[in-house]
Amino acid sequence: MQAGSGAAWFLLDTTRAIRPLIWQERIGPSFTSLTNDGDEPVFWKDDYVYGVRARHNVGFGFWQLAFGSKAELNPTNYAAARKAMTKLKGNEGGLLGIRPDVLVVPYDLEEAARRLIFADTIEGSSNIWKGWAELIIAARLHGAETPDPEEGQQTEPPESGQQG
Repeated sequence: MQAGSGAAWFLLDTTRAIRPLIWQERIGPSFTSLTNDGDEPVFWKDDYVYGVRARHNVGFGFWQLAFGSKAELNPTNYAAARKAMTKLKGNEGGLLGIRPDVLVVPYDLEEAARRLIFADTIEGSSNIWKGWAELIIAARLHGAETPDPEEGQQTEPPESGQQG
């Protein structure tokens, strides 16, 4: 992890068969609903129940294919992160051939990330990083300055007569 005090951002190499993070879907999502008049919760409580069943797992793959930073997201720190990844060597001393191609950022770094990945110029200079990575804005990834998207939101409908 590159040192810093800002929101975390990540650079990934997803060009290989193995990934930095592995998602294994064992059973795909299956949606179920109890909405018929004869279903017990509907009959007794006028309660309509919806659910989903799924089985999956997630784990780390080849750790060298991911790089995290809390430093400011700017061309200098982005270049340092890319350089650190591309200089990694295997057990035999040869370069691993890592090619970072995905930048993952929270919402509070979206503007800086878009400028870095899509702008033709940055501060009057040609942007050498334009188009070098796919940008992913991760809704669940947030820094200390960004509130939790679910915080303060009502999760259940108000009871009859109450306002939401």
